[in-house]
Amino acid sequence: MKRIVLLLSGLLVSAGLNAQDEEVRYSEAHRSNFRHWSLGLNVGATASLGDAASYFFGEKTDAMPSGVGGFEIGFRGNLNYWFSPSIGLSGSAGYHSTSGTDFDFYYEGFFMDGDLSLVFNLTNMFIYGKDYDRKNALLFGIGLGATYLEADGYNEAGVFQRSVGGDATSGGAFTTVLPMKLVYKRKLNDTWDFDVIYRHQLTLIDGADALGKGVSTDFFGYLGVGAAYNFGSEDESSIVYYSPFEGVFADMTEIKNNYDKLVNDDDGDGVSNLFDQDNSTPADVNVGPNGAPLDIDGDGIPDYLDSDPFTAKGAKVDDQGRMVDSDGDGVGDYMDAEPNTPAGALVNFKGISVASATSSNGGGVGAYLPSVFFSFNSATVSDANYLRLAAIANAMNSNPDVNIMLTGYTDGSGPEDYNRKLGQRRADEVKQELVQVFGIDASRISTGTEGESNPLANGRNNVNRRVDVSVK
Repeated sequence: MKRIVLLLSGLLVSAGLNAQDEEVRYSEAHRSNFRHWSLGLNVGATASLGDAASYFFGEKTDAMPSGVGGFEIGFRGNLNYWFSPSIGLSGSAGYHSTSGTDFDFYYEGFFMDGDLSLVFNLTNMFIYGKDYDRKNALLFGIGLGATYLEADGYNEAGVFQRSVGGDATSGGAFTTVLPMKLVYKRKLNDTWDFDVIYRHQLTLIDGADALGKGVSTDFFGYLGVGAAYNFGSEDESSIVYYSPFEGVFADMTEIKNNYDKLVNDDDGDGVSNLFDQDNSTPADVNVGPNGAPLDIDGDGIPDYLDSDPFTAKGAKVDDQGRMVDSDGDGVGDYMDAEPNTPAGALVNFKGISVASATSSNGGGVGAYLPSVFFSFNSATVSDANYLRLAAIANAMNSNPDVNIMLTGYTDGSGPEDYNRKLGQRRADEVKQELVQVFGIDASRISTGTEGESNPLANGRNNVNRRVDVSVK
């Protein structure tokens, strides 16, 4: 038995420690994310609804003094606290002038009251099937309070007859009241609301209108408009406008939709719809982890549409991904310091003209001719490279005494001996295109290979697979 007690004690202590270590996480629906307190003020018209009633609710003779028995002014204030989006507590107080008529009798008076009511958010009693930024709310409240009344009754000649409760002398009375109210709220912003309120108040005495007959209790009605201030921080809104049911259904719908997106891949690129940023990728197109087609050179043209997938970073390209080179000197406009170089002129890497190779001052040294790039394990010159070959051929035709050296390179994949041979094949392929397509004399072109040696860029194999052109 002693062992069992020790074991249970240990389990309880362990559970307590684990509970203390758990991190409590609150969802966006937690009550701490909303404003709960509000203070409202309103003004309106008060009607007597008892034996001596206001306007069309009460009768009066033609001899009755004008201006009696009408709607009177009322002022009210309220302090509210919401426990949840559906139920709250409201304390209110007010001052109301009153008057009413009953054939040949009329009264004038006032009452001051205070009450505490339980308030229900009728807007949240229904499910609308949509989740949105709600700006309207309809509230119903019922409560209990106390009031002090004064009322003096007169005949049609204006002679005093009786006061509250039928007393023969003027005076007042305290009594219990049962208020009911219906409130329409319109959200102006997170801080302010516009309110329209109808309040129906039952007094638990007869003679609140200085006339004791008929029903044993008297009623008052009040219709007012006003504003309410919601207390809270800037990032919080009133809890009155939050619908917990709609939020739950919206979350469930979102989960269902996300699940469908997670398990489906409409374009068949291997990335589910939920994470796919381009859900219409053509078949057999290589994509990244986000489902978007690869764009290796980052020029904004996906590789499968890019005629030149090896464009230098920052280069301006046309709609087919080819580097824009207005003067055709092999140096793209984005870095060409002399964008209007004459056709065939030798330029340096900035696109600035340099002297020909036959000049006495050693011109031609430092001349730039564009490199030719290759796909993985390929020695075939792609279509995108013919603009580069055209720039090389143009420069050689304009400078007939210039000879060039083509040096082939590879990336670091594969054996070194294989890469040296692949580099040579690439250099020979470029020479063959210059001779056969552009008519350059083969004797002016030398070839060689460096294989995987002297990579141009670390980690960028697409630019390491190349043939460099240098002036001899």
